[in-house]
Amino acid sequence: MQAQVVRLEQAEVGARVALKTPGGVVWVYWPGEPPTRGQFTDVELAVTRVLTWGEELEPVSAAEAREPTLGCLDGTLESVDAEGTVTLRVGPARVILSARGTPPALGSHVRLRNCEITAYPAHL
Repeated sequence: MQAQVVRLEQAEVGARVALKTPGGVVWVYWPGEPPTRGQFTDVELAVTRVLTWGEELEPVSAAEAREPTLGCLDGTLESVDAEGTVTLRVGPARVILSARGTPPALGSHVRLRNCEITAYPAHL
């Protein structure tokens, strides 16, 4: 996913970086040497814990999805398998995560919020 670094802060476990993505501006942890402010970079986003539908993942209207909320990642629900593996379409990229509970219909606009995200440089 193409993202722009809009802010950097030092954290105990490395850098905390605000990334402007096609799905909104999200705070992520960046292990290792972070990119510089203003830099565009290709990243992969990782959410390591299992999320819950209706809590960290919630359906939003198309109008809400067009007005991103700071700290939230908006995407379109592309698929959910029997084990709860979720694929969100965020701009031209996909974000894969695990979730429990009952998901909305495929094609729904979804907001990811209140969870820890780690960003890694994408190796193309």
